[in-house]
Amino acid sequence: MIFLALSSAILEKVSALLEKFKLKYQVVETGEDLLEKAKKQKPQLIILEKDLPLLDGFSATLLLKANEKTKPIPVIIVCKCDFQEEEIKARDCGADYLLHYPFKEEEFVQVLSKLLKKDLKPKD
Repeated sequence: MIFLALSSAILEKVSALLEKFKLKYQVVETGEDLLEKAKKQKPQLIILEKDLPLLDGFSATLLLKANEKTKPIPVIIVCKCDFQEEEIKARDCGADYLLHYPFKEEEFVQVLSKLLKKDLKPKD
């Protein structure tokens, strides 16, 4: 299971790609919900945006990586801007990867394969 905490435009693109590879996902609305659900369900991966309600993506990632139960879960932060400051924040909070939106499908699949430790092939 992959947790997604993304705005509608990014969610649409990411969920379509996950479905293409038959990967299961669950949409989470807020940073606080994400923390609670991750502690209980331990997803394989979390993909989130920096702009989340109640708790931003950087803070949520920092809290996930500070908790022993959720620390090993890989986190991808999706950012709509291309500022070095955002990359520094993503790295400092413990994100495993910062993906700039809009992104290329190849980059997304390559990062997914690496973090999920599987060779992804589209399913018919």
